[in-house]
Amino acid sequence: MAEHGSIEPDTRDWAEVLEQGCPDCGFTGREEVSGASAEVSAAITRWEKVLARPTAAQRPRPGRWSDVEYAAHVRDILTLFRNRLLLMLNEEDPVLPNFDGDAVAVAEDYPSQDPGEVLTGLRDAASDYSSALAAIGGAQWNRTGHREDGRAFTVTTLTRYGLHELRHHLLDVSG
Repeated sequence: MAEHGSIEPDTRDWAEVLEQGCPDCGFTGREEVSGASAEVSAAITRWEKVLARPTAAQRPRPGRWSDVEYAAHVRDILTLFRNRLLLMLNEEDPVLPNFDGDAVAVAEDYPSQDPGEVLTGLRDAASDYSSALAAIGGAQWNRTGHREDGRAFTVTTLTRYGLHELRHHLLDVSG
């Protein structure tokens, strides 16, 4: 049974990891992205193990999401990154939709989501994003887009940012 309770909203701009790296997970911001499609696909095996835990729906301590909540978040950000990628490939320098992960977690009631349904959605999101990444070639890696706050991305930097999210949240649930 999921435990509901408030989580302090995260106001950090996590895209900073592209310039500053992430000491928590070892991300440097210079990662090679040519294997991103395979990495996204391979991560599902680890998420399957995480969501199979009997305690997956329980928050291990106040102020920390449960494994199910993290998995639901990753499902949603993989979909977000795929959609942003497709915008960048199909439009000239598009504005990328804003994403407030905390607001989505509340609106979608992450704590109450079923681990099996989250896993199915996560598999689908990873497959869709992985397929989109596998189709990128040549100059497409240099296409641009920007968030509403003005932060600019290339397909390469957006992909790095997505890889950080995936790696970091796997670390969050590593136990």
